[in-house]
Amino acid sequence: MTRLTIAEAPEQEFSVRGRNATTDADDEGLIFYDDVTKVHVLPDEHRFTIQVVTPDLEVDMDFPDADSVRDALEHFEAKKVAEVSSAGPGSVRIVPLEPEPRSEDSGPELMEPAAVDPVASATPGDVLIAPDPDNVLEQIPSRPDERPRENLPDTQRR
Repeated sequence: MTRLTIAEAPEQEFSVRGRNATTDADDEGLIFYDDVTKVHVLPDEHRFTIQVVTPDLEVDMDFPDADSVRDALEHFEAKKVAEVSSAGPGSVRIVPLEPEPRSEDSGPELMEPAAVDPVASATPGDVLIAPDPDNVLEQIPSRPDERPRENLPDTQRR
């Protein structure tokens, strides 16, 4: 099962030690509470599992019973969990959300160029993209002698 180390005061982050589900090896990491997007209980009849979700990974933690899950959720909500570790094999699973590069890859895959449709021909004067008349900005000339009279300062009115 999962072992939580609880701090007396709220923390900014917690460490995780468990099994990486992608590499099937022991792994550890640091999760900042500000990066956590979701903490929820996974629906499963035979397991009591809490999942912590961040943009980069998911951490699944197994607990022995529903009371342990409730206590753990309260500690996560109060940001008092300082460390998550596995008390039994496979009880803490770390799942990276971005695929990790495999060791046999020698570099980036080469992509075939996409087919490009030919551009429609136009003759000078054709309007290819017409602006929406409601969203056209008013154009004001930059030279004072080209500006309408109402835009001139009071000193230049005649």
